[in-house]
Amino acid sequence: MTYRYPHVYPVLAPEHEQDLKSREVLLIDRHVAEEVLTPEMCLEVLELAFKEEGLGTAVNRTKTNIHLRGGDPDAPYRYCTMEGGISGLGAVGIRIKSDMPIQRKIGGMYREDWYCGFPGRFFGLIMLFSAKDGALLAMLHDAHIHHMRVAATHALATRHLAKENASTLGILGSGGMAWVHAIFLPKVCPIRRIKVYSPTPEHRHAFVRMASEDLGIAVEAMNSAEEVVRGSDIVASCTNTLQPVVLGKWLGKGTHIILCKTDELDEEGWRMLDTLTLYQSPPGIQGTSCDQLFTYTADPELVYRLKGGMSRQEAANLKEWVPGNKVIGLPDLLLGRKSGRDDPRQITCVRTEGTGVQFAAVGFRVYEEARKRGLGRKLPLEWFLQDVTN
Repeated sequence: MTYRYPHVYPVLAPEHEQDLKSREVLLIDRHVAEEVLTPEMCLEVLELAFKEEGLGTAVNRTKTNIHLRGGDPDAPYRYCTMEGGISGLGAVGIRIKSDMPIQRKIGGMYREDWYCGFPGRFFGLIMLFSAKDGALLAMLHDAHIHHMRVAATHALATRHLAKENASTLGILGSGGMAWVHAIFLPKVCPIRRIKVYSPTPEHRHAFVRMASEDLGIAVEAMNSAEEVVRGSDIVASCTNTLQPVVLGKWLGKGTHIILCKTDELDEEGWRMLDTLTLYQSPPGIQGTSCDQLFTYTADPELVYRLKGGMSRQEAANLKEWVPGNKVIGLPDLLLGRKSGRDDPRQITCVRTEGTGVQFAAVGFRVYEEARKRGLGRKLPLEWFLQDVTN
């Protein structure tokens, strides 16, 4: 039988009916995002968003990871969301990831990779909503936006944290995240030389060739992480490592460190910091027990890292290694409430974690620009609305 609700469906006013038929949801893939999103746009909208956070007019909900045993015995299923809204933009965004994380060893170091559906394919979607009427505005692939928002966040912090004359940039990693850091950081510091290392020689040499051609800066490949770190004014660690790749004994006075993962810096390095700038919405992790999910690794400390957060011991250690009076929130830094560097000899660090505010801000800017240029696939808004209350 056909189910019928025992009440009259709401009837739209004629002017609303016409408006609904004209409203569209944009489906924006990474190619469109790459075409419309510039580093300058990304820096501008994220600085606005972070300042709103500091003023209380932008909000995040805790990043959440859910883990389940899936079909791959070597990779438990992981579902991740982060949500945020920004009053000034009138936008709310949720970033959704669905993947299978895998631990493997390369060059003697543990690292994490992942896939969705098939090795070499990935899923990440941003759903963007209007805070003015609640309607869905767009659905966007997250890959390019993700890389750009990380590098832009670190660049905004680095503008306040690096020495004024910081000219040598060391990059660990040679993938997409390393590439966007090579693009963004010279926009906020007088970078004249870039040193690069990753454990796969062909990757780092390919990175050097591309960067040398595109950036107009001297770029050279190094044979070790130590060679990259020693003598660099800024060290950007852009890896998937589960073990330290930046060691305190390599750090010189005045170095500024950028970390994409907490694991990338060793204990000695953490203890050497004069200031630590943080931007994060701590993850909430849910799922069956670690022992049940992560049977493929013999190292229990790696379990928590694979789940997307620090181990319990690491969290306790970090509080001991970096006292609270050395820790600065990124919004406070950008609003001028706190000073990031008071002396050119200080060792500074920025560590960030993905938030919904970042994806809402950059996603909205991409949506605006794509809409202006007539790009993206247009879907009727009425496909996503119901005439029965939920």
